[in-house]
Amino acid sequence: MASFFGMRGIRFLLALTMALGGLLVVTAPARAAVDTNLVNFDAAGNQVIRFDTDGNAVDAHDGAIERFGGTYYLYGTAYDCGYQWQNNDTFCGFKVYSSPDLAHWTDRGLVAPPRSCQYCFRPHVVYDKATRRYVMWVNDQGAADKFRVYTSRTPTGPFTEQPVPDLPDQTHCTADLAVFVDDDGTAYLTCSNAGWHIAVIQLTADYLRAAGPYDITGVTRVEAPSIFKRNGTYYLTMSDPNCGYCTGTGTSYLTAKSPLGPWRGRDAWTAEDGALTASGGLYGLSQQGEDWRDYTFSFDVAPLPTTSGTSAQAGFSVRMNQDDHGYLFLLTGSGPAKNGQLSVLRRAGATTASHVVKLDKPIVAGEWHHVAVTAAGATLTTSIDGVQVDAYTDATYATGKVGFREWNGANLESARFDNVTVTAADGRTLLSDDFSGDFAKWVVPTSGVKFTDDSCGGQPAQVATLPSRHGAPTYLYFSDLWDFHTNEALANYYWQPLSFGSDGAIQPLTCANSRVHLDPGHPGHQRPIRALDQTSGVTGFRATCDIAGTTRREQDFTAGRTGRLASLAVTVFKDGTETGRVLRTPPSDPLDVEIVDRGTGRTVWSASVPASTIGWSARNLTVRPGIRVRRGAEYAVRLGSSTTTGCYGVAFNDQNPYPGGTSAISTDGGAGFTAEPARDLKFQTSVER
Repeated sequence: MASFFGMRGIRFLLALTMALGGLLVVTAPARAAVDTNLVNFDAAGNQVIRFDTDGNAVDAHDGAIERFGGTYYLYGTAYDCGYQWQNNDTFCGFKVYSSPDLAHWTDRGLVAPPRSCQYCFRPHVVYDKATRRYVMWVNDQGAADKFRVYTSRTPTGPFTEQPVPDLPDQTHCTADLAVFVDDDGTAYLTCSNAGWHIAVIQLTADYLRAAGPYDITGVTRVEAPSIFKRNGTYYLTMSDPNCGYCTGTGTSYLTAKSPLGPWRGRDAWTAEDGALTASGGLYGLSQQGEDWRDYTFSFDVAPLPTTSGTSAQAGFSVRMNQDDHGYLFLLTGSGPAKNGQLSVLRRAGATTASHVVKLDKPIVAGEWHHVAVTAAGATLTTSIDGVQVDAYTDATYATGKVGFREWNGANLESARFDNVTVTAADGRTLLSDDFSGDFAKWVVPTSGVKFTDDSCGGQPAQVATLPSRHGAPTYLYFSDLWDFHTNEALANYYWQPLSFGSDGAIQPLTCANSRVHLDPGHPGHQRPIRALDQTSGVTGFRATCDIAGTTRREQDFTAGRTGRLASLAVTVFKDGTETGRVLRTPPSDPLDVEIVDRGTGRTVWSASVPASTIGWSARNLTVRPGIRVRRGAEYAVRLGSSTTTGCYGVAFNDQNPYPGGTSAISTDGGAGFTAEPARDLKFQTSVER
């Protein structure tokens, strides 16, 4: 009503109603619900780029989606300036976008500015009702406590940095974080620690520091945590295994009845037919043995096939009091036709020394062997089936427990173990277990319950809880589709509402497009373009980078009106040469832009755009030719560069989004172009009369 009558009309109606002695109730129009299609892939299953309401690629990664009021906000790390984790410190800042429907995102700018930072990522923002402040936590390995905290009066900033949060030393939190606010207003920080466990830490009432209570989960080699609550159960999702910027690491979850645990997933150890079967979970160590020095660790073992089926591997350890800090042995076989091998690794969170022993017989999946490792002083002696196969000398670790270890990654390892004995140098039995009972003598590893093996081509960032005015919340899964290329600005996204079984189990991701019901919400739209004439739209586009040297690209368009070509925008980006994952070399020369009159074949306008003005993400390059165009006449925009390093890229769509023209490619420096039927580059023109 307010939008129809205006405020003057409302005042008039109120005065009239009072004069007539009646009653008039005027309410602001409620925001309606909206159903939004979450488009992750095109019809052929290719990843597509999400563009904001200005037509630029959304550039906010490894962050979070939140709903404040009736608006949805996306926070993330920006990469358009060329920021690359571990390889440079040109941090682009943290960005925020807003949307009414999760489909149309408006760039609201930076919530933390660019600066020198080699390890800055994962911004998460929550609202503290007690202080009426928005609180943002971010990772920063250069900070005194590895994290920074900011506050703001509004969800889009400006955010002001607060003192160092001073987390408990025992949690060893150094990496990926998320923040969760419970129904009672209590906030919890969850973060990865140095051993790649996940810690959950209760925060103070102002959400700025640790309150004291914390819990460390039993899973290892995981990162990217996120907590949500559903029907009284808390869920902790995580990247499983940890793998920064990977193209397809899995997502697992744990559950608990309290944010501070205990968190439970899938026990990686089971008792089957009087033996231990270890399936993933990484390390399971003996309960006792911190002070064990010289001893013999003997057992029977049958390596089982890995998930890929290409090999079988069993892991065991000695002198290890902390997961992955001690000596690890890997017994590996790849079939009956090939002899096996024994790897001996000194571990301190990573391999610091190792050697491999080639065995003189096969190690076949499912076949039992008897193994004994004797630790005597600085020498570790290994025998298999009664025959010594190795003697290794290293004095780094003098005491410690025994245990078993099976890798937890996509190529899951498993093995069976039985008849364990640990015998001291003086003949005393320190440990004996035939696994006919429970696992009371061991610290049993817990694995997360996987609901996707590859996060639909990326790495998980968050599960966002989006409350609804009517009905249950939406639990929106969010992963970054890294391509394992150094240009992280090109990463796309996978978004899908989670579904649950009757027992509360998270159902497997479909890795497809999906639909979400938002309440509140209302349809968004692209920002209007003045005098818009021709456009190929903003949906269904992918990226390719090959404009360099003799390779050029062009896009035809047909003028819809006669007048002045006020602007032409084509979506481009720059990329570069890569060796391994070392920082790329950007283009050495500018991008040349030409407009050709198809009727005459003449170039009617041209310009050179410096590489420094073109970003690493797909953004509109807008030029203002000001030339006269004729209704119905055909033109082409051509893109080329003589660069000898790197390349310039374009966004393209193979579903013919623009029937008035097509794209073409030249590989001979523009002497000839080959049409690409049904393909169009992303562009738009405006013509003023």
